[in-house]
Amino acid sequence: MKIDIQSALLACVLVIAAAGSDLNAQTEADRAAALGREGRWTEARQLLAPVIATQAYQADGHAWFVMGFIHKELHKMHGEYGADAPERASAVMCFQRGLQVGLIASERQMAAEAMDFLARSYFREAIGMVEGFTWGSTDDIFALFGQYEAIQLSLDPMRSFAPERSDLNRYLGQAHAMLLESGSPQNSAESKAIFDAAIGHYKAALEGNPGDYSTQYNLAITLYNEGVRKLKTIDHKTSMFELMEIQDVCVELFEQALRPMEDAHAQQPERLETLKGLMTLHYALSQKEESGRYKTQIERILSNR
Repeated sequence: MKIDIQSALLACVLVIAAAGSDLNAQTEADRAAALGREGRWTEARQLLAPVIATQAYQADGHAWFVMGFIHKELHKMHGEYGADAPERASAVMCFQRGLQVGLIASERQMAAEAMDFLARSYFREAIGMVEGFTWGSTDDIFALFGQYEAIQLSLDPMRSFAPERSDLNRYLGQAHAMLLESGSPQNSAESKAIFDAAIGHYKAALEGNPGDYSTQYNLAITLYNEGVRKLKTIDHKTSMFELMEIQDVCVELFEQALRPMEDAHAQQPERLETLKGLMTLHYALSQKEESGRYKTQIERILSNR
């Protein structure tokens, strides 16, 4: 039997609403919860917000708990987006305030579960922005991820986010690299900025997870592809001086790509994509013997399949 966790959670809130410590706060919280049961969340907020703002109820954890669920449901109804979405931010604040001033055990658990849900909504939104990445949206993505981290840290101060932050940087590196491959940059300055951002994100990802195969491989490919793009700019109008300058830059990019490609290959020596990458990089650097050695390994693997 599939259980709708959110519906069950909401039902629990409405049942527990009668457990408030102060009679007046209890009454208002109960009335607000009853309105919520009818789907009248805006009216529930209008009823409880003035009460909870008064000095008498600042320390009433139960009232903050109920208010948190009101804001949470309004956030879902409104379909808000962004790190500063007001209903979502208010829901988090109310739950945190309730936990701070004190809740009964069952309410503490439900408040923590609701905050985890809200935190993950920030995380999902950040990933969604990466998947539909547009140039210039990086700050908004990290703002969303920062909200996710802050909420989760309030629930577990010892939690480490290094793996998730590393993954996010890897995804952003790939997103920037895809922009370059799509040809979307408007000019050379923008193209360079996107390339630099891609490399920066890959390096940040490796700081958090030095042995990640995918990051190493993608970093190498992005560096190599940048060199290829520069070679393609050469035409009959290119001067000898410009040609030499482009060639020097390309050699430097290909050399930079070798290290992460070798690191990726060391992890999975029989993987064809890194063998092909090393074969291609050494060939581009006019290291024919090394290139041939990797070509031989590729042929051996293919012949054994």
